[in-house]
Amino acid sequence: MIFFKTFIYFFFVVKHLYAEIPDLENRNKETIKNNIVNTYIRSMNKWDIPFQDLLENRSGAACINWNSLTEDFLKTGMFDALGYSQNIPNKKASQIAAVSGCEKMKEYYKLENTCTCEVILTNDVNEVNLPIKKFDMKKEFDEAILLYRKNDYEQALMKFEKLSDFGDAKSQHNLAVMHYKGEGIPQNFNRAYYWSVLSMLNGQKKAEILVKNNKKRVSNTNKVEIENEVKDNLEKAVNEGKTYAIIPLAKWHLTFPKKPDYNNSYLWLSVASALNIANSNKARNSIIKKIKNKDLDEIQNEANEIFNKMMKSKTITQME
Repeated sequence: MIFFKTFIYFFFVVKHLYAEIPDLENRNKETIKNNIVNTYIRSMNKWDIPFQDLLENRSGAACINWNSLTEDFLKTGMFDALGYSQNIPNKKASQIAAVSGCEKMKEYYKLENTCTCEVILTNDVNEVNLPIKKFDMKKEFDEAILLYRKNDYEQALMKFEKLSDFGDAKSQHNLAVMHYKGEGIPQNFNRAYYWSVLSMLNGQKKAEILVKNNKKRVSNTNKVEIENEVKDNLEKAVNEGKTYAIIPLAKWHLTFPKKPDYNNSYLWLSVASALNIANSNKARNSIIKKIKNKDLDEIQNEANEIFNKMMKSKTITQME
């Protein structure tokens, strides 16, 4: 136990678990971050020190081996080295102290390059930073096109699917075409309609033709279900902090209800404008003319709540 004038920090070493390298990119980021916090707290509890009972400002750090961060490890495993601090003048100093304690244990137990000491918690705020490499949209799209031209439809489809999940309109259009033609996957007009609608909402002009063509081959019941599925998935993406889904969601409310839903479109355009998303301000100012004065206050308050929630969650993701 090492004492300083303004704070104290402690460190521990626990049993290391080895496992396969996880695929962080294809797992839910927030779930991983929360599970890392839970693993840290579980590791602390093993030493009978409840992190939540420490004094403000408190921080916790752990030596993370990202290569062993499988789902099994996050359920039952423990970190090799821990550090924590409490009763610090400010949060930054608290974090430095926690990492310092972790680094000392890393050095003492000769962990070398097997893990890196990183801040996990500051007070009750999740500070986990996932080491996920930047996704190169253009490079991935070019590779997908090359695979498609080589008639390697299966691999091209996989890449277009991944790009489509990032809101890439061209990839969504290509997915719609491949489902329509049955390239790399059995022909499916319902899925072709789904992807063509998303592509159109994301601004791909060519998709408008696909939407019309697919409408002729999809039943009215399925058409409505697919359109609502698009809306539900856009809302889910926004709730996960994916800002690239906001504009398409605003467009959906103008396009698919029997009558344009100007209120909800204005709501989402207001959020988009606050986040400085391109062209959203002009679109918002155009839509506001359609809003009744008696509805404005309620809509603007809701938009403010959504915006503040996104700011606090620290999960905002923009398409690169």
